[in-house]
Amino acid sequence: MNKFSYVDKHLQMLVEKILNRRGVDLSQYKESFLRRRLDIRLRAKGLQDYSQYASLLDEDPSEYSIFFETLSINVTEFLRDKDVFDTFYKQIIPKLTEEKQKHEEIRIWSAGCASGEEVYSIAMLLHEALGDYNFAFRVIGTDISPKAIQAAKKAIYESETLRKIPSMFLIKYFESLEDTKHYEVCDKIRTSVTFSVGDLSQSIPPSNLDVILCRNTLMYLESEAQHQIFATFYRSLKKSGYLVLGKAETIIGKPAELFEPLLSKERIYRKRVAT
Repeated sequence: MNKFSYVDKHLQMLVEKILNRRGVDLSQYKESFLRRRLDIRLRAKGLQDYSQYASLLDEDPSEYSIFFETLSINVTEFLRDKDVFDTFYKQIIPKLTEEKQKHEEIRIWSAGCASGEEVYSIAMLLHEALGDYNFAFRVIGTDISPKAIQAAKKAIYESETLRKIPSMFLIKYFESLEDTKHYEVCDKIRTSVTFSVGDLSQSIPPSNLDVILCRNTLMYLESEAQHQIFATFYRSLKKSGYLVLGKAETIIGKPAELFEPLLSKERIYRKRVAT
């Protein structure tokens, strides 16, 4: 990727400024996505161009954090893409138990977890499937947005986001709050998850993982940034670990040397074993 090659010199200067001042490399994002996110802040502040926004960052450094929040795609819900979760429950979890000893912990990373719905969805399925087998598990959620991670740790959700949750799960794994419009994830699920702020391209990733879910995040990144992240995923996964992408994402080109398609419709891949 040729960094800072934008036709708009003001955009180029802004990207350089943010990298130098905050260490966040915006050149990993597709330019169209980056412009849309920046334009949100320009409209909010009544600014005309990126040079004015650069000046605003000098005048009000708190704007950096506000802008970084817009980079997180927080469109999510519990059991989003139900067929993917059904397949994970029926086919992937049994494979994990077959390949492990009971004293081994199953480790799963939700990369770009937004406000935690995916993490808790996976944790509920694992608890449901492994309850009688005495397997320990840990689901790790990371996101670039501190605000999203704070919400994930709080674990309180509006009823609308729970519409795909089976009633049995709702009774078993949630507590209804007094206003009846919000539910809180129960302690037995919360104790099996961990959340932290992290940038896919720059933060140290979790290791020794059985599964990585990174859904609807890579599609906003340039191809070279995607390749680097796939390489990170490969190193972070155990031998023959699983990678789950979003429905609009796929693995082509050089990263296909690292992962083989296992269930193409659900975008579930498996780490290739070196021969």
